[in-house]
Amino acid sequence: MKEKDVNIRIAKIRELSRQNSINRWELMRYCGSKITVTLESRFHARPARHCVSLVVATRYHCMRDQLRHDLLYYGIEVFFDIEPFSSLDANDNGEMELPPRLMTIMYGVAIGALRGMLAQKVERTQLRDYPLPLINISELVSCHIYGTPAPEHAIPLIDFRYN
Repeated sequence: MKEKDVNIRIAKIRELSRQNSINRWELMRYCGSKITVTLESRFHARPARHCVSLVVATRYHCMRDQLRHDLLYYGIEVFFDIEPFSSLDANDNGEMELPPRLMTIMYGVAIGALRGMLAQKVERTQLRDYPLPLINISELVSCHIYGTPAPEHAIPLIDFRYN
């Protein structure tokens, strides 16, 4: 498939409201220790709608008494209409194989939307001072394609730690 032959458009962005949570009890107990930010993502093919959705979610947690305490989980799903949808290849498992340049565009949009929606969600909490950090989208695409984690020396990391 040639990437220039694909038309892509954002069809819908929605919060994952059932999974999203701010742990207010843990926020009250938070005493200024390091906050670790992680990111997770997955693509879903939606052949009936001729679209692909990308779920991106972030998790904020801190360490206290040698235990990890979740402060926040926030995720969104972005739906992309892709034409011609039939030009996308499916692998043996029935999953869509997206070209790296297309994934890069989709990640850029989804992470930007996640960043803005998260900022609105935490604006009246202690987490307002901890925005979603910059994310190396090339590393995300590489991780998705090859299944390898980002090297520890890569900056910015998928795992990020506020001091």
